[in-house]
Amino acid sequence: MSNWSWAPDGRSIIFAASRHGVSNLFSQPIDGGQPTQITNFTIDLIRELAISPDGKRFALSRGHFTLDVVLIKDSKTSKA
Repeated sequence: MSNWSWAPDGRSIIFAASRHGVSNLFSQPIDGGQPTQITNFTIDLIRELAISPDGKRFALSRGHFTLDVVLIKDSKTSKA
């Protein structure tokens, strides 16, 4: 799973950060400073990220994860 990429100009990294079950994209300059928020999603997590060569478009996969615990018991039945 890739949730970061170099910006086309090579001056920053575009990455996904999650808070409270919601992901958004940020740009972090490699020379330091604070990251800049790019998206403002209110639901779902970002799973995959790709940036167009000119840096004008993003392709991303979003959704949520469901985690379940399933108990499987040995259910052998005896024949009389």
